Amino acid sequence: MNLGTVAVAILALHAAVPAVARAEGEAEKKQQAKEHYEMATRFYDVGKYGESIAEYEQAYLLIEDAALLFNIGQAYRLWDRPEDAIRAYKNFLRRRPDASNRADVEKKISDLERIIEDRRRSAPGQPLPEPVQPAQQQPGAAPVYPGPEPGVPAPLAPAVVPLPGPPPGSVTFTRPSPDEPAPPKKKWIAYALLGVGGACLLTTVIAAAVGASKAKTLRDASQNRQPYDPALESSGKTANGVAVLSALAGLAAGGTGGYLLWHWRGSGAAPVAVVPVVAPAFAGASAQLTF
Repeated sequence: MNLGTVAVAILALHAAVPAVARAEGEAEKKQQAKEHYEMATRFYDVGKYGESIAEYEQAYLLIEDAALLFNIGQAYRLWDRPEDAIRAYKNFLRRRPDASNRADVEKKISDLERIIEDRRRSAPGQPLPEPVQPAQQQPGAAPVYPGPEPGVPAPLAPAVVPLPGPPPGSVTFTRPSPDEPAPPKKKWIAYALLGVGGACLLTTVIAAAVGASKAKTLRDASQNRQPYDPALESSGKTANGVAVLSALAGLAAGGTGGYLLWHWRGSGAAPVAVVPVVAPAFAGASAQLTF
């Protein structure tokens, strides 16, 4: 490598360093402008127009995007500062003479000039009153948000401030999806439980009648000194046990079904489980409700 090649390489390196520095500086200015714009938009959304204007102005000083001048004019107009709004709108049209909403901006300027003239006629010789910052929202009151003008988005997003995407390998956070709506009330479960309860009670009546018949037969046989029949006594006890078990299950199922119909009038369905309980000395049912 000769001295001429080395000299050319050194000159190229010296020329590249300022270009890289300028690119980094522009990227940093765009990021700062984006932060000011986002803060200004949040102030604008809650009606704090003075703070919003200050943030829009900081963003404009960094990137000189004419759309920010329109945003400033919108904030001044909603803040009841017609002179400042006119100045911002005119600067916007001066910087963006081919704006698609030029006719609407010119109409806003005309309306604001008419407002200023009307105020001067109504109070000659008196200065215009200072605008008052909108009062804070009272707790419990319905929120009021500033709406955009018909056909014109307000505020406009600065076209030269792209939203940076997440860097490769970074962790992104997403908002949790809203809860799924509750399923429709399955009232057929309650009606089915009522039907089961009715069937169990009918079984109770039949089984009790069978048990009573067996018991009467045994008493008649004892009185008439007839032979004792163990099978008759066993079948009578079985019928009585079935009657008791059916009665408890019917009450549990019918009561649960009736409660569910009452409960579902204004709330979601409640899971229910009916479990029969049988023991050597006990027969019944258990109902479990989950709320």
